[in-house]
Amino acid sequence: MRERSVSALGIVILGLVPALVGGVIFAFAFTAVTIIAFRELLPLLHIRQRRLEVVGYLLIGLAGFLAWLYPDGRYFPLLVACCMLVPLTSILHSRSDTHDTGDWARCTGAVLYLMLPTFAAIALRGTEGSVGHQWFQSLADAMPGSGATAEGLGLFLTALLITWLSDTAAYLVGKSVGRTKLIPRVSPNKTVEGAIGGLIAAGTTSVVCVVGFGIDIHPLTALIVGILIGATGMIGDLSESMLKRRAGVKDSGNLIPGHGGMLDRIDALIFVVTVTWALLPALR
Repeated sequence: MRERSVSALGIVILGLVPALVGGVIFAFAFTAVTIIAFRELLPLLHIRQRRLEVVGYLLIGLAGFLAWLYPDGRYFPLLVACCMLVPLTSILHSRSDTHDTGDWARCTGAVLYLMLPTFAAIALRGTEGSVGHQWFQSLADAMPGSGATAEGLGLFLTALLITWLSDTAAYLVGKSVGRTKLIPRVSPNKTVEGAIGGLIAAGTTSVVCVVGFGIDIHPLTALIVGILIGATGMIGDLSESMLKRRAGVKDSGNLIPGHGGMLDRIDALIFVVTVTWALLPALR
């Protein structure tokens, strides 16, 4: 338990510091995290071809670079096209006869699974705009190069806190009063009661963050969006549980003592940041 608590504290620090700094530091840190997660994802999908592994690393790295350079998303369609075409081209030019279309489909799915949130998280954090509360604007101004992206900082921290607090609430409520299994064939420990508790926490966290940070979103909209992205985070968690169950493993890796692999730690966050970024044009 002590080992798990120390690891959890380390995860929080390593997650918050780059997010607060923003810019190239955050872009590099988040891209590194998703590349590590991609490496853990490969065996879960039975992708063992070195060529396809390298293709995935390059595409995720490219997503992080373009999101940092152009957070407005102008090159996002190009990234999606590359994700579809580059793995297939790589297989076509391979001298091995062991590749098939299944390799291409699994590699494309694996890259999209982590390339999309890489781009979304970095673009979300790089969103330019000020906030309504001086204390939070001053916090952003104190960070190197983050003053112009105070809104992006607020939005990313909101997504991050919704992910953490809704997961914590779902665990505590489920452990205390959970009786009805949610999807036992995928994750036998998750309950309907826990999911409801997590959604309530997600909506509440969203409103508190939006109002507290001074983000220009109506509180009722923040409540609805918070519940929506909280549900998205649960889907992300369940999706990774399904992949691990199909692969016959308990954790995606053993990188973090007491917590498993990197993918185990960001399974909900990668879904949350993707949906938050996708909803941004409507919210603004």
